[in-house]
Amino acid sequence: MLIHFAHANGVPAASYQPLFDALAPHTVIAKPMFGHDPRFPVTHQWQFLADELLEFLQQEAAEPVLAVGHSMGAVLSFLAMCKAPQRFRGVLMLDPPLLWGSMAWGCKLAKLLGKMDNVTPAGKSRYRRRHWPDESAAREYFASKPLFQFEPRCFEAFCGCALKPSTQGGVELAFSVDTEVEIFRHTPDNLKRQRPPAQIPVQVIYGDRSDASLSRCVEPFARHFGYQTQRIAGEHMYPLQQPDQTVGLIKAFAEASAPQ
Repeated sequence: MLIHFAHANGVPAASYQPLFDALAPHTVIAKPMFGHDPRFPVTHQWQFLADELLEFLQQEAAEPVLAVGHSMGAVLSFLAMCKAPQRFRGVLMLDPPLLWGSMAWGCKLAKLLGKMDNVTPAGKSRYRRRHWPDESAAREYFASKPLFQFEPRCFEAFCGCALKPSTQGGVELAFSVDTEVEIFRHTPDNLKRQRPPAQIPVQVIYGDRSDASLSRCVEPFARHFGYQTQRIAGEHMYPLQQPDQTVGLIKAFAEASAPQ
């Protein structure tokens, strides 16, 4: 089965390479980074980012895909499926930052008031360190942060793709911090307006200690569209913290979604 994987905001797709390797015999395709193509700017409701995903599928997928996404990538996969259902055989959403009910309305207001930095990770991301004297210093920095306490293989994969040589000397983040901030600021609050096709299976798997995928949003979202949910022990970054378990979850969904 052909799997398309969409990464989390600020975490390039190659960070998940240990998962991709373990998903054999399934074939995995993944765009390295969303949000960095000026043809698909980061704007209201991530509408152009969903188009960016669909263009990638048009170029790389000769058959409908099983879409798997983590965080931002999960929501993008859902939005893209709503736009072009013929390109999908199923969508697995790993800890998506779903805005629903009062949280959606609160974020609508925050956007109008220019306060999204106060209610999303955008506020912290604005001040994220971007440059280090060398790769060793960058690795030490990531290792000291709770957000990047990944399983060792995933940590190595992340460090291998999250940095690039800097024109100032040393290394810098490969993922634009400005883009990361704008993505957080434009987190979709209009999910209830989407019209996904009923025949495509969708499942949401979220961590019981996640600070991004909250049960008070996930469960009503799933009930509204008739989707399955699964709550597991884990944090928002569980796909990179618990890759073996995550691979098992993806394989189980792929088996359940396979043509009969």
